[in-house]
Amino acid sequence: MISPRERSSTVREQVSIVIPAHNEGRVVGSVVQRVCENVPGAAVLVVDDGSRDDTRAQAAAAGARVVRLPFNCGYGVALLTGLTAAFRAGATTVVTMDADGQHDPTSLAAILKPVRDGEADLVLGSRYLPGSVSYPVSALRRIVSWWLSRILTLIAGQRLTDTTTGFQCMNRATLELFVTLRDFPERAPDADLILYAVMAGSRVREVPVTMHMDQGGESMHGAIKSMFYVPKLATAVLSVLLEYAYLRAKARRLR
Repeated sequence: MISPRERSSTVREQVSIVIPAHNEGRVVGSVVQRVCENVPGAAVLVVDDGSRDDTRAQAAAAGARVVRLPFNCGYGVALLTGLTAAFRAGATTVVTMDADGQHDPTSLAAILKPVRDGEADLVLGSRYLPGSVSYPVSALRRIVSWWLSRILTLIAGQRLTDTTTGFQCMNRATLELFVTLRDFPERAPDADLILYAVMAGSRVREVPVTMHMDQGGESMHGAIKSMFYVPKLATAVLSVLLEYAYLRAKARRLR
């Protein structure tokens, strides 16, 4: 894998914004419009994950390229589909963000800068760093997220505050790492992908960003969905530990 520091400075940047979406017809159009305003010239790719509403039409009308999955496959599959499409299109820099209005497009410049400057291979938009603006997070969810962050902090050897963020930016090398994984994590890809990047030697950095409450029609922060989200995060904590142990054992066998 070629690091960004080894690439020629003459390589023309191609920015892709990958936005998985499911039943977000009410807000996805405005999200795409604001992305285009904040990153002129970027290729906006919306992956319609089997929506039952007009998500596809609204995204296309706002100027996005839309890839439609035939049925609801889940966030991980939609994310991999978008990353793979961006990779095949020759993207050199990719940002992933939500379609529900949670991730504020005005933070795109901040999340892109470390990658553009060659200072990081993967940038995480954190809602917990000083200077960030975020919505209130439930105590239980914050505790589980804190433990997951602590685990990845120990593994990475650097402080990480928001390892469940889907607001990320990566260079071509990290993008290639993700799309060539044999077992792409489908259930909790954000934390697992950070782990894969760390184990591959990627330089990971966090920046403060602005995040809002979910403005879409099927809020993840509703009472019922939050009940399932917390155990999902707990499962992610266990999966990260097991994955790390497996990768360490595999590395020892290859020596």
